[in-house]
Amino acid sequence: MDREAFSIMGSDSGSQHRTLAIAAIALGKIVELGLPADPQSYELWYAYAAGHNQKLRDEIDHVLQQQGRLSESDLGRLYAQYISPTRSTGDFERVGRRLADEVGQVTRMISAAVTSVERYDEQLSEGTAAANSATSEADLKRVVEDLLSATKSMARENDSLKEELETSRVRSEKLTHEIEAVRIESLTDALTQVGNRLHFDDTLARAIVRAGENDVPLTLLFVDIDHFKKVNDQFGHQMGDDVLRLVAARLKSSVRDGEIARYGGEEFAVILYNKSIQIGKLIAERIRVSIESAEMRVRSSGASIGRVTVSIGVSQLKPRLTAADIIQSADEALYAAKRKGRNCVVLEDSIDAAAPEIRAVGA
Repeated sequence: MDREAFSIMGSDSGSQHRTLAIAAIALGKIVELGLPADPQSYELWYAYAAGHNQKLRDEIDHVLQQQGRLSESDLGRLYAQYISPTRSTGDFERVGRRLADEVGQVTRMISAAVTSVERYDEQLSEGTAAANSATSEADLKRVVEDLLSATKSMARENDSLKEELETSRVRSEKLTHEIEAVRIESLTDALTQVGNRLHFDDTLARAIVRAGENDVPLTLLFVDIDHFKKVNDQFGHQMGDDVLRLVAARLKSSVRDGEIARYGGEEFAVILYNKSIQIGKLIAERIRVSIESAEMRVRSSGASIGRVTVSIGVSQLKPRLTAADIIQSADEALYAAKRKGRNCVVLEDSIDAAAPEIRAVGA
């Protein structure tokens, strides 16, 4: 099917045939793999079929070769990595151009208003001079009538300007909301609806600067789902996606004052500004208990998959340390929790250095 479609694309039948051929490949892949036929999935497969992003094609082909299918989690990750950044950039540019046009229009309106005021000022000056030199009542009456006409004209122009400026204000306000929506979308993980890796990196960098300036603590939690690969292998990727959504939801309900992000795969991060490592430990325990208390079942059969548990590493920013340093400390504490038996919380200063290190994928 792909070979035939690309043959059509290579013909001289025009851009419309090429577009339809690409669309046919995209829809064919969605049907073939039993994927959701939503705009995000279509956009991803359209980009795949168009062939402009070789890295995207290579990664999709690799996942299909390894797993035979793409999960919703895979779709969300690929979309966030390859489509969302360029789409967000394009959206920013589109809205930015509209906002620039709006500013230009307002500038032209103000310029026209200034010209109108200058013209009215000249009419007043000329009218004043004419009134002073009037030699009869008829001449004076004519001067007054001209000034009244100019004043009415100025009032109409002012009313028109006021309406145009109000219309422009409404449009600018709408554009401001659109820009904010695009910004939020570019920083959100599509599957779990928490912050994505870009959001995490940006937030952590700014939090470190603020903590240093205000001399307050900063604590980082790394939360990793235990035996996540086993869930995917035994119950399917859809169940794995449901587990990721569950963990994200429990994180949001357990963390009242902090920034949550999906760090990658089955790992989440929580940034706690102005919270000590001991407070971080309490919050981490609250997260762990909340997630463990949920019982998940397979949608199709209703069979229980058992309790979902997480391992959590906790670290605190120390003077003169960087984002990479606090991330490494939290990561080491997380894997110490794995070594300890999982479903537990470990602080960076209580890592058992003598324990053998285990770094199994999806552990």
